[in-house]
Amino acid sequence: MKVALVFPRRHYPSGDPPLGILYLAARLRERTGLVPKILDTTFDRDAFAHLRQELMAEKYDLVGISAMVTMARDANAAADLCKQVRPETKVILGGPHPTTLAERVLENPAVDAVGLGEGEDTLVEVVEREGFAGVPGVWYREGGEIRKNPPRPWLQDLDQLPFPAFDLLDLEPYLQGWFQLDTVRPGLRGTSVLATRGCPFQCTYCQPTLERLFGRGLRQRSPGHVADELQELQGRFRLDAFLFADDTFIADRAWVQAFCRELRSRKLGIIWGCNVRADLARRELLAEMFDAGLRNIRVGIETYSDTIRQEVFRKKITREQVEEVTADARAMGLSVQGYFMLGAPGETREDIRETVRWARRLPIHDATFNLTTPLPGTYLFEKFQTQVAVAEEDMDYYRRYAFTEGSGLSQGWLSRQKLWAYITFYLRPDHLGLLLRLVFGPGGWSRFAMKLRRVL
Repeated sequence: MKVALVFPRRHYPSGDPPLGILYLAARLRERTGLVPKILDTTFDRDAFAHLRQELMAEKYDLVGISAMVTMARDANAAADLCKQVRPETKVILGGPHPTTLAERVLENPAVDAVGLGEGEDTLVEVVEREGFAGVPGVWYREGGEIRKNPPRPWLQDLDQLPFPAFDLLDLEPYLQGWFQLDTVRPGLRGTSVLATRGCPFQCTYCQPTLERLFGRGLRQRSPGHVADELQELQGRFRLDAFLFADDTFIADRAWVQAFCRELRSRKLGIIWGCNVRADLARRELLAEMFDAGLRNIRVGIETYSDTIRQEVFRKKITREQVEEVTADARAMGLSVQGYFMLGAPGETREDIRETVRWARRLPIHDATFNLTTPLPGTYLFEKFQTQVAVAEEDMDYYRRYAFTEGSGLSQGWLSRQKLWAYITFYLRPDHLGLLLRLVFGPGGWSRFAMKLRRVL
């Protein structure tokens, strides 16, 4: 059986590799001995022409396509292309998009099945059975009807999974485009790693989608297992930095402390970054993490308005907690990135202007300003769906305002405000030196150009 796994990213390339597909490939190889072909369009100039060539070169029996909501249109186009090249190829979509909108995805006749939630063992079983019938975690179309197999239980011991199959991916373009720790030192060779699955919090822009993908609560790999992966990647690819892509890396303080002890004992000499919540990132914990190589934190700040953050986003974090953790981190030598969202339901123009002004005042090095986007399946979408003005496949939190225009907010005004936010944040006199180092450092211009695609 010949299997291909497609990552159809055509917009906004970055140095973040497709970890989900790499985990699928590793598990499939481990359990069946079958080595899938990874077809990644991230850095292709003519992505679908190249994808067509790859599909024509081999007669694939099964093609799995990874799809986030923001990649839905390209995922559908990839499925259509698979059927055009070889109609008998079976096509299955997995990831957040088909997990939350399974029936919608199956409306495309080019899609034979969807995998819901965790996909590693689902894919293995589909290959072993050479079909979808009876495979837990799969919905599929048969005889014009949708067959819904029972859900697949969550994998309880994440250490059972093999490390992602980085060897099946051309990693060098990702290493060259990796800008995640540029504010620490431009030109670092690094990549992304996942240590946990799930999130115990209930922010409206993520939940309950994360629970549908990974179950309730948090599951963790053991600290030693994570350190083993870092050590292996460091040796294989000459890496000197990592970013943990986990939604809330520090949700379990005891686990974080154990992980830091493990890193210190191995003396790998690597630096790393992670996402944190402002209410959990206490000074003492950050100090322990710093001693183990932490040099960058990313804080979900969202908005200046405590009312919007608490009542709309349901994120139980205060403005004072954000100011405290960013000041503490900056004082101990950490670089800090803040995530902001503009245009939430109920926000006014003055609220957004205040968010932009606050971002400039905060002691942070980097900022991301996105347009608030109610992804399907989230509480934010469910609560405000009557105000959603764009189709799911057109959602783009970098450029497209998803809500109906009103209360002074419009696509044009928000786009201008977002651009102004970036200009005034990065052209501050105390920030110009850092900006110049980022742009003119090793490989800086190409990485800076990737960032600009999210702004302009």
